[in-house]
Amino acid sequence: MQSASFIRKSIFALGLSVASACFGDTIGLASGAAETQNSSSTPTIDIAPNPQWATPFAGTSWVSNVNSGDPSAPGYVSPANGTSVTFTDTFSINGTPILGSLIVMADDTTSVTLNGVLLTAAAPANNNNYTVCSDFTIGCSAKTTGAFNLTNNLHSGSNTLSFTVSQLAGSSFGLDYSGIVQSNASSPTPEPGTLALLGLPLALFGIMRKRRKVNA
Repeated sequence: MQSASFIRKSIFALGLSVASACFGDTIGLASGAAETQNSSSTPTIDIAPNPQWATPFAGTSWVSNVNSGDPSAPGYVSPANGTSVTFTDTFSINGTPILGSLIVMADDTTSVTLNGVLLTAAAPANNNNYTVCSDFTIGCSAKTTGAFNLTNNLHSGSNTLSFTVSQLAGSSFGLDYSGIVQSNASSPTPEPGTLALLGLPLALFGIMRKRRKVNA
């Protein structure tokens, strides 16, 4: 049986392929030292993931502002409980946004904001055992991956995604995300059927999460 991680990567690769074929302007969003900024005094770095985390999404890296992933890695640092760091990804859209999708993992958890609009708060602390990271969405496993439709909060020009990652139960600390954004910069407005096809990856991801809940 294929792993959940492999299936998630395949779904998002499908989305990117469909988008590239349908629109002239497709933007890929991917956590990584070269793309992701943060609010601390140290730059964002790619980190070796904690072995208990889900594997990073295709084309991304787990990131942090310190070497806080794999506890066995040289120079490993565990941020103190109560630490919060805001990571940002700013991108520019030419033309009118058509569709955007995003998937996110974090340890211990994170909020997600797009252009000042809160898409989700950090996972609640009540009844949360933080077995590895948050037991609820958003956490660091396939089961607790957050999936978001960005479309209604995108606009032409500069856009900023913000992730405020919180350390609540010690040990590792990090963020991983992947997304796609499309605009009609060089193509006419697509037919409804094309839009439905572009929404397929997000729908498939939702079905995966529902099946996990049923089988839990």
